[in-house]
Amino acid sequence: MVLVVSGCNTLASSAVSVLDKGYICSVNQPAGAQLVSDSEMKQSNSVSIGDSSPKPSVDNNTDRDQFWIIRVNMGQQPSGGYGLRLLSEQLDITANTATVTLEWLQPKPGSVQMQALTYPCIYLKLAKSDYSQLEIADQEGEIRFQLNLN
Repeated sequence: MVLVVSGCNTLASSAVSVLDKGYICSVNQPAGAQLVSDSEMKQSNSVSIGDSSPKPSVDNNTDRDQFWIIRVNMGQQPSGGYGLRLLSEQLDITANTATVTLEWLQPKPGSVQMQALTYPCIYLKLAKSDYSQLEIADQEGEIRFQLNLN
């Protein structure tokens, strides 16, 4: 972990990684962010997109003491082509709040997409540190969701 102290603000960076992502997961879940368990993530009905390489997991009690699993739901979308992508593997921490930045993907106008309702989401593994609030920001820096981790 990198720690930079400037004045009375403390900034830190810590690891964040993608456990899973999909375009059909958490069906009928509204857009938002939730703290979930590893077993809830494994039981999700997600249909993965992108690469099929093994994802990191939280398998033992030591991991659960050191990491949080966060599900970010994009909400119902009208077609394929929507999704979420982690932009940085660094978790920015200021005071008591951590921020993770995701890209909100959407199809280009006029592109051909699967015509079915989708429920894109991403599961993130975040290292626990000196923060109890989480903000999920988009690629423009807008805070989309806030989550209390206590």
